[in-house]
Amino acid sequence: MKSKSQSFLPTESLPLGPSPWGFINHTVRVHKKSYQFKQTAPDSDLGGLISLQSSTDSTLLVLDFYCYARILEDGTTLLWRGTENKIAFDCFSLSSLQPLEDPLAIAQTVHEEKIGHSPLSVSQHWEFSTHLAAEKPHSLDLPYDWSQFNETLILADHSDSTRIEPRGRAIFAFDWSKRQVEVFRQDWFNHGNYDFGYQWITRIVRRPDGVIVGDGIRLGSFELDSSNCQIKRWLSEDPFYRIK
Repeated sequence: MKSKSQSFLPTESLPLGPSPWGFINHTVRVHKKSYQFKQTAPDSDLGGLISLQSSTDSTLLVLDFYCYARILEDGTTLLWRGTENKIAFDCFSLSSLQPLEDPLAIAQTVHEEKIGHSPLSVSQHWEFSTHLAAEKPHSLDLPYDWSQFNETLILADHSDSTRIEPRGRAIFAFDWSKRQVEVFRQDWFNHGNYDFGYQWITRIVRRPDGVIVGDGIRLGSFELDSSNCQIKRWLSEDPFYRIK
């Protein structure tokens, strides 16, 4: 069935992302202050970058492709991006962001040096290796208390260091309260008949009933089975699916 890009995901629980698609024109309001994500320079070679701007149009943050963020009501933000063999996190408050003196120059540096985002003056930075087995929960050696975020589901490339097999997409389910992570390889996608440069899993979220649902560019929306590794059913199938 065709969905006309209708999403079946609970949007109130979704993180923002990936950049730029999931951030464009999104507004955040914290303590009567307003922040908006806008394209950095849409008519240039920086067309894929996103800027966070204050209500006075000052640029506070620049994001390159494939960043995600969860922003709490008080402005506490967890920002992450997958890089080769790891996931890089930064936790900070929106109120700590200062106007960038030369946003376009900084955006050019972010893009050319592939550093993910503009420098943060105050941040809890942590990097996590994706080389681990998928069969069991793993404890986290996290130097910070991020329990306010409860659970964070992250899409990243996974490589099991105990076996020789191609790298594939997986869901990393971080439980910050229990300080543990589980890995759910997306076998339906990794071993499916997909054009991996054209189709890709975009977002995932856990519904209140505990079921993980997600969507994907040129795929549609889906519900995973109890293993969290296979499709139970398609909520919508659409070869022209885009996120909004």
